[in-house]
Amino acid sequence: MSVPPSQSGGGRPPGAPPPRDHDRLEQLAGQVHAAGGTASVHPCDMRDQEAVTDLVRQVLAEGVPDAVVVLAGHSIRRRLAASFGRPHDLVRLAGTNMLGPATLILGLLEPMCARGSGRVVAVTSAATRIPTPGWAAYAATKSGLDTWLRALRPEAAARGVGMSIVEMPLVATAMAAPTYGASPRGAMTPDQGAAMVLRGLNSRRTLVSPPWVRAGAVLSQAAPTTAARLAGVGGDVAARLLRRDRPARPAGRGRA
Repeated sequence: MSVPPSQSGGGRPPGAPPPRDHDRLEQLAGQVHAAGGTASVHPCDMRDQEAVTDLVRQVLAEGVPDAVVVLAGHSIRRRLAASFGRPHDLVRLAGTNMLGPATLILGLLEPMCARGSGRVVAVTSAATRIPTPGWAAYAATKSGLDTWLRALRPEAAARGVGMSIVEMPLVATAMAAPTYGASPRGAMTPDQGAAMVLRGLNSRRTLVSPPWVRAGAVLSQAAPTTAARLAGVGGDVAARLLRRDRPARPAGRGRA
């Protein structure tokens, strides 16, 4: 059972999948059925606690899931000066990135623990380990889910349910496009991002994270002042360097 990403671009409320994503999910469910499997689609606004609770009931009506993969996420890049007077940004992101997923996980985790088996995979972000100016609300809400799951993990494991956190770096998706362009330099492809999620799902690993993210986490803990200064100086520079609006030139092809 998977919760789809709740942001693929701007121009719509975060939390509920847009019609085009719902159509794609229905198409994906059709492909699963054609391959001999079973699948169903349940749209949900992750900011609405009642809607998430109802989603839990809908899922459990079809049986206790073997695995829960939480991909839900919404991001806002806003520097401090632009954040004044906008506490609602944090409220919006908390619903989509932390409270909604936590409500869903908790509702499904109880019967999974009672059964004594299952796996929960939650996608957070590299920003949870390396705080970067401009991404404060996003990093804080993703960090909240990350920390909550880490605290639950030992008790869930004792009841037979494994948990894996996937700290996703920059991926070339519509969500990243407003800041980094359609084809950001150094970004993972969606297929590479999916492969990280599958590693968390198909193995006993409790953390799937690039080595540089772990190294950055060590630096931010060992030298927080230095790390914060570097992040402050490098954040905007990195955004400019990574931004690329055109697809990368295929390897081996020269200029026309």
